[in-house]
Amino acid sequence: MTAIRNWNSSARGAIALFALGMLGVIALAVYSVPMLRELPELSTVSTPTLVVLASVNSTLLLAVAVVLGTVTAPRLDLDSHVFAWAAGGTPDWGEIRDSLPLAAALGAGLFVVVAVLDAAFAQFTQLPVDEPPTDADALRDLVASIPMRLFYGGITEELLLRWGLMAPLVYVLWWGRNRAGTATEAPSGTIVWAAIAVSSVVFGIGHLPALASTIGLTTPLIVRTVLLNAIVGVVLGWLFWRRSLETAMIAHAAFHVALVAVSTVLIVVT
Repeated sequence: MTAIRNWNSSARGAIALFALGMLGVIALAVYSVPMLRELPELSTVSTPTLVVLASVNSTLLLAVAVVLGTVTAPRLDLDSHVFAWAAGGTPDWGEIRDSLPLAAALGAGLFVVVAVLDAAFAQFTQLPVDEPPTDADALRDLVASIPMRLFYGGITEELLLRWGLMAPLVYVLWWGRNRAGTATEAPSGTIVWAAIAVSSVVFGIGHLPALASTIGLTTPLIVRTVLLNAIVGVVLGWLFWRRSLETAMIAHAAFHVALVAVSTVLIVVT
């Protein structure tokens, strides 16, 4: 009976996280509709149908990630307050409040670091120079991207990469370490950092397909994209480990808030 109760509690937590992640999936799908409509075979398809089509792959990935994280993260004391709340546990909402300044500062700081490094890489990446869009078009696209950036970037990507990949990696590495040597009650810092590093590189690689769909990939461009996103991923992974999944989400969203704010100023002023 206890096992059934625990399974039901975990299932409720997983459903809550899945529902939260679907906000990002839908936001990304809606943002993708104009691009999908440019394809001749989809030009006459209705908007709701296009949203559904654009959501399928992300929904499946999210479901797998939520399940994997649900099986592993609670065993590693990797916290999600939303999961704990839905599972009938005791969420520490105060942790989110107390971590908010740190998460916001790290998110904005990461944007500054990435912007500086991106400028340094510019001489090597040699991005193609197209005719720039008008200020009105650029601002319109930036505003349209805000829900996708905040919900998919801030929430769904954290569920995919931290909850659904980092936590299982920590568990697998810890399990392998216990099988190979003396068992420990918790994974070592080395194991956690290894999982953070791997999931961060995967986070960087995950940005390549979208880039490849718009411009040709070169070695410098691949290195720049993976490295810059991996740097962000390391900090977000550390926040997940030391604080909570929600703290990592806030920091990720803060990164995009800083990006949108700076981009808006540049569009308007220049």
